[in-house]
Amino acid sequence: MDVEELKSLLPPVFNQICQEIRINDAIIEWVDIIFEQIGTASKCPPHAHTWFEFNYILSGQMVTWFGDEFVKVGEGEFFLIPPGTIHSHSYTRGNPHEGICFRWRIRCTSTEIEDVQGESFCKRLQQLHTWKSGSYRDNGSLHGMLEQFFHEALTGQSELALQLLLIHILEYLCLLQQSMKGQVSSFKTVRDPLVRKVEVYLEDFQSNRLNVGELAASLHMSYGHLSRQYKKLTGQTIVNRMNHIRLEKAKELMKLPSLRIAEIAEQAGFADLCYFSRAFKKQYGASPQNYRRQQAATSANVPQPLANGDSLP
Repeated sequence: MDVEELKSLLPPVFNQICQEIRINDAIIEWVDIIFEQIGTASKCPPHAHTWFEFNYILSGQMVTWFGDEFVKVGEGEFFLIPPGTIHSHSYTRGNPHEGICFRWRIRCTSTEIEDVQGESFCKRLQQLHTWKSGSYRDNGSLHGMLEQFFHEALTGQSELALQLLLIHILEYLCLLQQSMKGQVSSFKTVRDPLVRKVEVYLEDFQSNRLNVGELAASLHMSYGHLSRQYKKLTGQTIVNRMNHIRLEKAKELMKLPSLRIAEIAEQAGFADLCYFSRAFKKQYGASPQNYRRQQAATSANVPQPLANGDSLP
């Protein structure tokens, strides 16, 4: 499978396929079908979509964050991102990845229709909303389906035939999801051991000053080597990751009205209050004082549960 040839010949075909198709009580809108083009980008910042996104890595590797969860995705592995899931990507310099990406939306018709299995096809597809984030190793089945899809697209098969091949992939993902229930060990999230060790150290670190030499020594390597490896694997520096963890801790401490801002900064690990204020505003778009006021105002507008004997007006 020559990826460069596919990237040259198939985009016009993909554009023709991107339309709605109805199967029983499900309407699937194909939003996009693309070969990933990252160019010179080193990362894609946190974001979320209103569609499902399926990514299959054909060669190379990339790093994806699901919130604070880090996964490394390599050749023959894939991930699925349900609508609304916040995620970001980092790309490995010197080892760029090639991948195919499908994006789609699902909506149900007004009338539920049962298929031959006695189930609503739309409801079955909608279960992908609960897909567990992570990187999954393909056993060869998906690769075979993709090869068939590429071959049929190259040989001029109809748009309907190609859409049905994509529907077959969605059905396979639904079956995978069902098989994963109670069998999580069969589809482990791929996490690099080095990154996991650094994360544990940073999560447990309480001092104001990060001793990077001590961290590197505990992993039996020089700090320079550790720093390069960590950035290569995650797309960010150890210091930036440390600051992110501390800012998340500070945000949680904001919920405690008894703590002053200076106390929050100290407990989160920031020795300099001015630096903390600047970093917090850059991360969350508001100074610590304004953020706390906004959260207090939001809480005040949330309806409170009725006491016994009370009634709604």
